[in-house]
Amino acid sequence: MNRIAGIITAVVGVLIIVLSILKVIPSLTTTGIALILLGVLIVGLSFIPKPDTGETERMSTGSSLINIFLSPTEVFQNLRRHPRWLAAFLIIWLMSAVFFNLFLLRLTPERITNYTIDKTLEMPMLANNEEARKQIEIGRADALEQNKNPILRAGQAVNSFVGQVFLYAFFAAVFLIFALAMGGQLNYWQAFSATIYAAFPIAVIRFIIGTIILFVKDPADIHPILGQTTLVQDNLGFLFNPANNPVLFTLLSSLSLLMFYWLWLNATGLKNAGEKVTPTIAWSATLTIFFAIILLGIISSWAFSGFLG
Repeated sequence: MNRIAGIITAVVGVLIIVLSILKVIPSLTTTGIALILLGVLIVGLSFIPKPDTGETERMSTGSSLINIFLSPTEVFQNLRRHPRWLAAFLIIWLMSAVFFNLFLLRLTPERITNYTIDKTLEMPMLANNEEARKQIEIGRADALEQNKNPILRAGQAVNSFVGQVFLYAFFAAVFLIFALAMGGQLNYWQAFSATIYAAFPIAVIRFIIGTIILFVKDPADIHPILGQTTLVQDNLGFLFNPANNPVLFTLLSSLSLLMFYWLWLNATGLKNAGEKVTPTIAWSATLTIFFAIILLGIISSWAFSGFLG
């Protein structure tokens, strides 16, 4: 993390907000705010020192991205002295942005937008609120325009980039706290790089398989909302209707082969990237995040079960 880069990012965010207010590039105020927050995060993290490199040789970025599939332990051990994350993270983000745009192209902005608006209008809290329903209906055209406008979609991609940086930064902080609380030694950058590299293989596999399915499967059979997350069916979620059994559907969908692969990779990463991180510490930290993700997913699916039908 570079302090100058953080300052530049924040300044760019301020400029985008100003241009958005002046209607030069409308509707990008949220993107400007996101960049300001990212700039603040970058500046803050720049004060955290990196671990001593020692005498170990740095594995090239290309080799680390390939070997994370073939020899993950070796990659994580190299990250212990040479923590890095940007290349892997950029690829993860790019794949996410490309898949979303392909998904939008395949299912059409009209279908995705209308489905979301229609399901919103079906929410019980809006049943007798004619004014709110009218406002939502009025916003249908604006929502459709946002999904069609390339500038606004670029802004959404930037927002996604910032959101993912904050998410991985949070995960790394949780893993760091776990390690220190349980007597281990783990530098923040070791935790951060291990977290992103553990997510990299899963993101690549999901992108490749999901993209193939997206263009092989009939678009009419793809869910406009659930399909945006992943199209890979490596779990038993299909046994339950998501609208009728949102809790069981979310629980079984979380117990997937790729999720188990991530659990092993992340625990392996924390154990080998840290100085004195035992398997107990690594697995405890990883499973805590795993169960938290499942819990949040269950709560969300229960609260918005109407969108899953």
